[in-house]
Amino acid sequence: MNDKIVLTQGKIDELNKELKKLQNRKNKDLGKTLEQARLSDVSEDTDAVLAVMGDIEKIDLRIQEIQDILSKAEVLNKKGCFVDKVQVGSSVKVKVGGKVSTFNIVSEVESDPTNKNISDKSPLGKALLKAKKGDIVKLQINGRKIEYEVMDVC
Repeated sequence: MNDKIVLTQGKIDELNKELKKLQNRKNKDLGKTLEQARLSDVSEDTDAVLAVMGDIEKIDLRIQEIQDILSKAEVLNKKGCFVDKVQVGSSVKVKVGGKVSTFNIVSEVESDPTNKNISDKSPLGKALLKAKKGDIVKLQINGRKIEYEVMDVC
């Protein structure tokens, strides 16, 4: 799947930093530990070798995941407000049940619902995409129909 992933420059920088850290850890720390375990008495250190190899495998998987994300990354180029419709990078003020909330629409990689950053792939994110100010977005959650009134898009 060659879908582009829209990310902020800050998230791209954060992923690059994590990637370098993981590569350094794998090459330096774990490589040395594995080599020391191999040179010692195998009967005593079999568990240590297996543990180190497991750590290397986990790091390899995360490295591959980050490289895949970065290869698909497209920098979010937000200049001003996208007032015509909700899209990745938009801040959306909605009214639901008399309460007003603001959500930021982000990619799955930057999703953090506790900080009101919702993924464009989440049910609410999908429902809000392409909505305009004044639209009513309906969403079925746990058998309940919830209506979100789009108050503002920026």
